[in-house]
Amino acid sequence: MPLDRAFTTGIGLTLGLYAHTAGWPVAKGGSQSIVDALTRVITANGGVIETDHHVSSLAELPSADHVLLDVTPRQLVAMADGRLDGRAGRPYRRFRYGPSVVKIDYVLSGPVPWLAPAARRAGTVHLGGRFDEIAAAEAAMTRGEVPERPYVLVAQPAVADPTRAVGGHQPLWVYCHLQRGADTHRAVERIEQQLDRFAPGWRDLIVASVHRGAVELEAYNPTNVEGDIAGGSITARQLLARPRFRPDPYATPLPGVRLCGASTPPGAGVHGMAGWHAAAPLLR
Repeated sequence: MPLDRAFTTGIGLTLGLYAHTAGWPVAKGGSQSIVDALTRVITANGGVIETDHHVSSLAELPSADHVLLDVTPRQLVAMADGRLDGRAGRPYRRFRYGPSVVKIDYVLSGPVPWLAPAARRAGTVHLGGRFDEIAAAEAAMTRGEVPERPYVLVAQPAVADPTRAVGGHQPLWVYCHLQRGADTHRAVERIEQQLDRFAPGWRDLIVASVHRGAVELEAYNPTNVEGDIAGGSITARQLLARPRFRPDPYATPLPGVRLCGASTPPGAGVHGMAGWHAAAPLLR
């Protein structure tokens, strides 16, 4: 959102607080190692994991006392087979989604040659130039434009976890915000021009790359609705009512069905905590 909107500083303050309490840990070997650890816990306790099985209706699920859905409100309404078409389902039907992103994954033959030495030691670089450039880029994005100098998030995981640099190759991924329908190819060009600006010569290191826009992101994960990776717009209203305002925000009008994921508190970027909070009362 444009930086003059309410609550736009909230996530920055939250991340700053985390840095003072626990730091910003990463999983050695990548996020797959977290999945593997959780899988071992589930299977050790008799759980079964099924993948590659699209569920379009709650009626397809086996009988259970509780069902927890890591989906967005749009999928919940679709899976409810008409039971959320009335007043009770209105907050889920009118839930608003945010902008998309365009994401590029690279394999490089060496570290990024940043002009700023400090950037070479950072696992994550927020690339935007001066503050007024960042503000202008996000405002342009909100208007549906591809910013001339986009505000780009850059992750170089091997800085924090050298095991990810396999055979001397370095993983690098970048993304910037983009309204749905904006020109993905132009955004890719401008992202790379930003990298040219702050790390000249980096293109000579590219071994391979792949980019994804809104269509590809939603195909990869249907909860990235129209490319929104945050589970819904984080406006002031949807920060407080996510997806509805009630003492137990994870409960739905459907008996025994609970919603979790980025569309519920604490929202996007706090991975796993929505499921933790949604499951806690059931476990008690």
